[in-house]
Amino acid sequence: MFENVQEAIAYIESKRNKRTVDEFRTTLRNLGINMKQPHMIHIAGTNGKGSTVNYLRAILNANGYSVGTFTSPYMVRHNDRIRIDNVPISDEDLLMYINKFYHTIEVDDMSMFEIDTMIMLAYFEDHDLDYRIIECGIGGKHDKTNVIDPEISAITNIGMDHAEQIGPTLYDIINEKMGIIKPHQLFITSEISGTILARLQEECDARDATMIVVPEYENTGFPFWFVYRDMAFTLKDQGYYQVTNARLALTIAAKLITLDKEATIKAVEGAKWPGRFETLSYFGHKVVIDGAHNVPAIEELLKTLSYYKDERIGIIFSSIKEDQAKDCIALLTAAHYPVILTHFEDERAIDMEALVTRGTTYMPAFEDAIKQAVLQYEAVVVTGSLHFISQVRKMITEEK
Repeated sequence: MFENVQEAIAYIESKRNKRTVDEFRTTLRNLGINMKQPHMIHIAGTNGKGSTVNYLRAILNANGYSVGTFTSPYMVRHNDRIRIDNVPISDEDLLMYINKFYHTIEVDDMSMFEIDTMIMLAYFEDHDLDYRIIECGIGGKHDKTNVIDPEISAITNIGMDHAEQIGPTLYDIINEKMGIIKPHQLFITSEISGTILARLQEECDARDATMIVVPEYENTGFPFWFVYRDMAFTLKDQGYYQVTNARLALTIAAKLITLDKEATIKAVEGAKWPGRFETLSYFGHKVVIDGAHNVPAIEELLKTLSYYKDERIGIIFSSIKEDQAKDCIALLTAAHYPVILTHFEDERAIDMEALVTRGTTYMPAFEDAIKQAVLQYEAVVVTGSLHFISQVRKMITEEK
């Protein structure tokens, strides 16, 4: 049992045991935690899950509905994973739930993600919510959030990421992600690959689920402007990729409620998600942080940066996955951006100095890399692992 939330969070963040979804489901059943709460929406995908959750939450809130959200990883503090109407669970409530379930956590040797999912479900059950939007952690079929019975499931996109946990091929990843599709359910996706869509449709047919595909939208200018039904939206200081995430969220929302035009436009245009093309000021210098930690995300980041033709841009990059890092660095240097590789404190951090190639330099401390880069470039883009982005964001906001 814990007397303060810092000790409790440190405890659950140390829990790494891996169990099956069925074992986790049994734990929840034994505790009497409801896995089939009203109006749940389940969102999986390689990139854009958190942003889609945030857009959907903002839309529903703006239309007068109360909404619980579950996302990961956190960008600022652990509490951020579990929110109601965009307000993180309080320290007092988080501590109470950890202590309440402490015996079960110990006996069942639960992992941090299981603990967070358990607390989220208990917290949402204890509140009168209209909707509950739940983001998958990694994968889909074997993800611990897949114990829920949602009204709608959605997949943002499917690409190569977390292959070491899911499987070495794209087909392994497709099969894992589509495991969130439930029988007789509405399934919505913003994926655009014909091959992947065909496989998703096949799974929906097998489960008698209805599939809706969000059409691709091509934007030709900045700020990014797009239309959904009779509403026009302009996204400022947001990545190009957010157009797709916003349209997916709008499609989901339109299946749940009748959208108020003015409130919905204001909600989408005002929605911000920390660490996703987030513009910060560092002693008067522009620093953009973006958690593009895999090849598809780097490609989308580069698409966004192509609209900033008049700015001299330098990029700072760090990662926790060597193979992925090599591919990301190759894309960044091929786009002719100067790239500074750097290190951050994490037990999984790799030797970035060993990845130095033509067009890149290395600085051991990311703090020094940022201080030097802001003096050389009009804008500095910090990208890579979300854990890296989180540390950079903390440094900049605290020094500010």
